[in-house]
Amino acid sequence: MTAKVHRLRPKRHDQIADALQTVIDFAPVDDPVRDSLNDVLGKYTPPEPWSFIMLNPAQQRLVLKAINAGEKPAITMRVWLACISRLNYGNGEVMANRSTLAEDADTTPQEVSRALVRLTEIGALVRLKRGRYAINPHVGWAGSQVQRQEAAKGVEPVQLRLAD
Repeated sequence: MTAKVHRLRPKRHDQIADALQTVIDFAPVDDPVRDSLNDVLGKYTPPEPWSFIMLNPAQQRLVLKAINAGEKPAITMRVWLACISRLNYGNGEVMANRSTLAEDADTTPQEVSRALVRLTEIGALVRLKRGRYAINPHVGWAGSQVQRQEAAKGVEPVQLRLAD
């Protein structure tokens, strides 16, 4: 006798999740609406047991050196790790607002803002627009290598900057 497989989600669940993701990616909505849709999608879409993030070891070491050389390195590192844990598959966008990152990093939204500016100055993150960031595709990536290579066009790798 063979075992019968039962669906744990409705048949249209994946279609609904894909539709939400399409709205988030392409619809001209205000940031608060987009943040709310991201929250809904995060609750609606069951978490994958594991997600794989590619990190370039040499670039990661440069990011670490730059974080340690700056102001409030512990908070900046916690925000960096929170950002990495919230990457969108395929485009590397950090799919969390300041409040969510603050909760993840056990800090305040103001400290998250400061850390995001610092991570952008370092080159670890790329600012897409106000309040929206993506990981520098030379530093890390969540997605295919082809997508990473396409995203890396026009983005500089992290460089070790010597003190003046």
